[in-house]
Amino acid sequence: MKSFITALAIAAALISGSLFYMSKLETASDELSDINNAITANLTRDEFKSASENIKKLRGELERVEPFLAMLGNHEEIDNIESNLAELEHYTEGEHKVDAIAKTGVLSFLFEHLPKNSRLKIENIL
Repeated sequence: MKSFITALAIAAALISGSLFYMSKLETASDELSDINNAITANLTRDEFKSASENIKKLRGELERVEPFLAMLGNHEEIDNIESNLAELEHYTEGEHKVDAIAKTGVLSFLFEHLPKNSRLKIENIL
């Protein structure tokens, strides 16, 4: 009977931890997406200085949540986000509007993909 109670306690801890992780991952992904959307809006209006400020804000937010993302997430996805962010930064500095907006589109996809890839689904298990 003790082993059954221990197994239930471990299962409860795993489920609670998973729910907490997913909640925090969804929140982090939403915050990064919101900043990225602001960058897209700045670029659309040719406000390159404001876009650069928001890119710095996005980089700071990413650095803040990166340890959490790296803890259980896919490191390759984080590397993709960082490399696309670096390209976005250079395109914005050079005022290459179309290229910069394309990079914000890639970042939007990557930010949406973070929580989707971690959800418990059959396709993620097999």
